[in-house]
Amino acid sequence: MGMLSTVMALLFVLVAQGALASDGVQVRRRTAQDPERLAPFGLMLDAGVTEGAGLSVSFSPTRVVRLHLGATHNGVRAGARAGLTLLPLRGKLTPAFSLDVGHAQPADVQGLERRLADLSLPPLPSMERVGYTYASALVGLELRTPGRLTFFLRGGLSFMELYGPSMKDLDESLRGSVGPGEERSWMLRTVRPTAKLGFLLSFG
Repeated sequence: MGMLSTVMALLFVLVAQGALASDGVQVRRRTAQDPERLAPFGLMLDAGVTEGAGLSVSFSPTRVVRLHLGATHNGVRAGARAGLTLLPLRGKLTPAFSLDVGHAQPADVQGLERRLADLSLPPLPSMERVGYTYASALVGLELRTPGRLTFFLRGGLSFMELYGPSMKDLDESLRGSVGPGEERSWMLRTVRPTAKLGFLLSFG
């Protein structure tokens, strides 16, 4: 009787382990097939007003929150950007709320002198002498494809702080290349509409 009980107990344990393993496989399959569970990492490419073009790496610690960090270029100078996106609802087409902050340094006096003294270079854009910092609040929609791509469209407002450094230290022979109001440092704060269109490729 004792031997029979031992055999039955072993059989019960083996059956239970097999059932748990089967359940685990089914759970993994459902997770892999669940369109709501995107990979935590991503590569985001977008373009829009205020920031220009942007390339960022994203990370989603939860389904609701996505963080991103990357670089931007507005056609004149490069900058850096960080932000977060909130996705409160499930579905292939979902609303999204985003907050971005970014910054770009103005060109320094030494860089301007080298650029102005080299006549082989194209004319210096006036905005290259301007630095800026911004914070943008946007709302939009995200469309998830059956694969790993997510397309998004967003619009909102940007609070911008633009500033130009003093050009008083610029070499005397190059003073004529800057405007009369650009010899002194200045700062301007403004609120502007902003919009962007882009896509996210998820991986990991």
